[in-house]
Amino acid sequence: VQRAHQNPLESFPMVMMQMLLCGLKYPLTSAVCGGIWVVGRFLYGYGYANNGPKGRMVGGIFSHLGDFPLAIMTFKVAYEMIAAGK
Repeated sequence: VQRAHQNPLESFPMVMMQMLLCGLKYPLTSAVCGGIWVVGRFLYGYGYANNGPKGRMVGGIFSHLGDFPLAIMTFKVAYEMIAAGK
């Protein structure tokens, strides 16, 4: 169970920074993606605690439904900010 707790802590700073940057331009979408990530991390920990390493699959996939769009939006927002400065 300790590993199930440590894993989200490793990605937490990156996801929060992505939410901050994306939230400047797309606040609602950023908040929804962050909420999906949190629910996915909860499912990850719950599955890991109850079913061992194989139980974390659903939560891992669900959390990536939140953090992958944030990563894409981060690049989009960064590009828009750079392009606006030209």
